[in-house]
Amino acid sequence: MPIYKSEEMDEVLARVREKFVRQGIPLDPVLAEAEVRAFEEAWGVTLPEAYRRYLLEVGNGFEWENGYPFLVFPPEEGAERLSAPFPFEEAWVWEAEDGEPDPEKWEALKDGNLELIDIGCGQTFNLIVTGSCRGEVWWFADVGIQPCCQRQDFLGWLEKWLDEGDDADYFAEYPD
Repeated sequence: MPIYKSEEMDEVLARVREKFVRQGIPLDPVLAEAEVRAFEEAWGVTLPEAYRRYLLEVGNGFEWENGYPFLVFPPEEGAERLSAPFPFEEAWVWEAEDGEPDPEKWEALKDGNLELIDIGCGQTFNLIVTGSCRGEVWWFADVGIQPCCQRQDFLGWLEKWLDEGDDADYFAEYPD
């Protein structure tokens, strides 16, 4: 799934809504524009369009397969660093580095991203909200981080999961 353009989002949102209904996945109610705007103003960030429209038009939070809860917006913690630029553009595997990871890069992992879901074993999927990769979903793990491939926005990532469930291979196209 690609990164969708604004003019494609109505169609994509309709497909996503239908897939939630068809699969019987209950969603928390949509948010009001005023709620989303108040959060954005409080934390100095504008949410990426795909995620913002999902919150306003589809739903807010649900239970992922195997009982993992998907973020109910707004997040309970971590918002204080959302407006800081996400500094990464490519994968970073700190496990491959000799010694300890660069402390500045390590600290920057908290900047400009929103954890969407923790799937266990030190793995999360995070939405990048600032920086050059804004709008993409990245995989964070105990050994490193990388974008989902092909690079995907929130709706592409979510639709892939709705189509393939826990068998979704977000990394099949990732270059070696």
